[in-house]
Amino acid sequence: MDGIESSDTVQISKGIISRLSNDDILSGIDKRDMAYLLPHVVTQRFSSGQGIYHAGDMADNLYILTSGEVNITYNTFDVIAGEGDKVGIESCTALMKYLSTAVALTDVTALIINREKLSVVLAKNMDVRGKFFSALVDAIRCKQDTQSSGLVELGSAATQVQKPKDTGKSNMLKPAGWASICLLSPLTMFLGHKYGLEINAFLFIGILTATIGMWVFKLVDEFVPGIFAALATLCLGIAPPEVILSGFVSEGFFMAMSVLGLGAVIITSGLSYRIILLMMLVLPKTQFGLNIGMMFMGSVLTPIIPTANGRIALLSPFYNDIIETTHMQRKNKAATQLATSTFAGATLFSAIFLTSKSVNFVVLGMMPLQVQEQFQWMSWFFTASVTGAIILILYYIALRFMYKNDELVTVSKGQVRKQLDLLGRLAFKEWATLVGLAIFILGILTYSLHKIQPPWLAMSILYALLIFGTLSKKEFKEKIDWPFLIYLATVVGIISTMKSVGLDSVIAGKLTGLFYYMRYDFNLFILILSAIIFIMRLAIPINAVIVLVAAVFMPLADLAGVNSWVLGFIILVLGEMWVFPYQCSYYMQFQEMSLSKGMYDEKSFLKFNMLVNVIKIIAIYATIPYWKMTGLL
Repeated sequence: MDGIESSDTVQISKGIISRLSNDDILSGIDKRDMAYLLPHVVTQRFSSGQGIYHAGDMADNLYILTSGEVNITYNTFDVIAGEGDKVGIESCTALMKYLSTAVALTDVTALIINREKLSVVLAKNMDVRGKFFSALVDAIRCKQDTQSSGLVELGSAATQVQKPKDTGKSNMLKPAGWASICLLSPLTMFLGHKYGLEINAFLFIGILTATIGMWVFKLVDEFVPGIFAALATLCLGIAPPEVILSGFVSEGFFMAMSVLGLGAVIITSGLSYRIILLMMLVLPKTQFGLNIGMMFMGSVLTPIIPTANGRIALLSPFYNDIIETTHMQRKNKAATQLATSTFAGATLFSAIFLTSKSVNFVVLGMMPLQVQEQFQWMSWFFTASVTGAIILILYYIALRFMYKNDELVTVSKGQVRKQLDLLGRLAFKEWATLVGLAIFILGILTYSLHKIQPPWLAMSILYALLIFGTLSKKEFKEKIDWPFLIYLATVVGIISTMKSVGLDSVIAGKLTGLFYYMRYDFNLFILILSAIIFIMRLAIPINAVIVLVAAVFMPLADLAGVNSWVLGFIILVLGEMWVFPYQCSYYMQFQEMSLSKGMYDEKSFLKFNMLVNVIKIIAIYATIPYWKMTGLL
């Protein structure tokens, strides 16, 4: 009966809304948060004499009685709760265990709200949380002769959060990581000196080795190694401060900060949740429909927003809200499958659209003028779309094979409509966010007319939103991922320092020997190029590798009988491949926005990403006959 909405379900939904809206405490919750809470409210019946919970049990649920009576027993006294009363208030406070025992005196019907879902809402409505705490204290103090013992228990061990058990197993990865750094960093400096590099170059190699080691072994948070690299190069005077700190004044830094700010406004205003509810009404109530929807949203944003980080910042909140709205089991196959579709929608077609990333324009600028004129936006897309279509087909075959599961998506369209009714009309913050987002997209599409660079356009919109109070000072501090921005800026500084000490020229000189394969065995050249880019990506960020490899091979393309666009496109596709999280800044951002909330299984996600890398290589080989047919090879 999937897709059919019964009138009973709608009536129950109306009853829940009425009950929550008229509750003496819960009625104080913001309408948007009430709409979020609604799908997580369930109805349960208890027979007379049945225990609902016992003192010492984990306080996992709040019960709102809709009929019947419940006896609540504290240490030395009983309380009778009836229709409209709330039982298990401990779940709405800092207490981790119930202080009382609740038993049904008659047949009882109750609305149940899980603690985990409540905590999300109460964190945004602290006054409501305070009322729950006061209600619990009042219940305990209802008998004067038990006030002291009750208050003692309230402040004792019952309030303590359970800590995970210590397994006693020492983490050997970190000591091994630090030992490797201590060994390899001096070794790389020694080899650099023996190779004849200048002092600044081999000193920087040692710093870079240590930085990469901290990333690979996950010794510290991801943004810390970048700070170390910047601080070490500054102290040793390896490069001028304006080079080392160039990332903090780069266009990419301000673009990322602005789009993250815009994403924060979309979340805090409630616009993202409203859009998700509207999507639930339109999309098929299946996993496949949701995956197609998220992939489509990302694909639409790809040619419009010129950074993968910006697209991830906008799509991650939608993914999180879908998991909550559809009741998907976190870290299960369905949630992880949707995570891969969300991430792929924002990143899989970066090389297919010219305007998806700034580095695409850099590669285009390395091509001969006649090739540049030939491959502008539409011609670039149509020529690249063959590879894109192959990637998409193989991607979904792999996705369906790896994440095949029977988990049902529980979306009640009647309930979704009730949630939308609860939200009411668009609030001022939502209108402001919608207008800002529309101006941003329109501004990027009309760049050729006004010539305002996207980073400054995004900054202007963020500034306007701050002026109108749509993002508070607290939200600006808490909702924008500042550690990620520090990571991004320091990586840009590492790239600039690498160029400053001449390491890019050394690397480029070692790669020119592959010209023979490019000319006489292009198929083997692609495989060798994939291996080289893979190795370089272990140490060097995406854009730096793409620019470096393109600078080496693009001038040789015509001599080898290869159209420079084909070579540039292949480099762009291969350059996007990654294995470890530290290699991909926008995946680290996705980690922070979704994985940190326990949404998906990272091991499974990373395994599938490895498969996507293979798919990209296969798609390139599969496109070679088409390129030959069109005279590009």
